[in-house]
Amino acid sequence: MTDKHPSTRRWLKRTLVAGAFAVPMLAVAGGSASAAELTPIAEYLDSTVASTSASVVGALAAVLGVS
Repeated sequence: MTDKHPSTRRWLKRTLVAGAFAVPMLAVAGGSASAAELTPIAEYLDSTVASTSASVVGALAAVLGVS
């Protein structure tokens, strides 16, 4: 994956993120998933969003020169 074009990597990441959201939603809509199956996915997404949010806030603080 190191020799691929950056836009290809970006597309792959977006596809994986979309799949991470779409698969659980389809499982819930279809009625085939229980809460016990979705809890680990929800926890992972929660931690990922929290980490990304903290990174964005830190980057904006650095750019704006605030602490």
